[in-house]
Amino acid sequence: MRLIWILLICTALTACGTVSTLTKSDHQISANLKRKNSSCESIPRVYSGVSYNLCKMHSNSNSIYYAWELGFYLFDSVASAATDTIVLPYTIYDQSKNGNLVVDTY
Repeated sequence: MRLIWILLICTALTACGTVSTLTKSDHQISANLKRKNSSCESIPRVYSGVSYNLCKMHSNSNSIYYAWELGFYLFDSVASAATDTIVLPYTIYDQSKNGNLVVDTY
């Protein structure tokens, strides 16, 4: 039973990319990516969690300090892909209504 609880907690802590892009405002997401020195200019809202993680990984080399952090983003991208698939109807609607999430460059 303890193992099941540990797995549930670990699963709840993963998919941070999807949770971030669905619960935060566009401005907050943009500010976070700018803080990581990401070179992404926009993120599609469909599979936004995976795109968000890829933008974090494809950033200035100073923003990922440890090898384990890169491993976390890769693991989180798999969990985000599963979560993004579940919320696909909502993100397709949001993409058609609002378009890509633009990362501010100012």
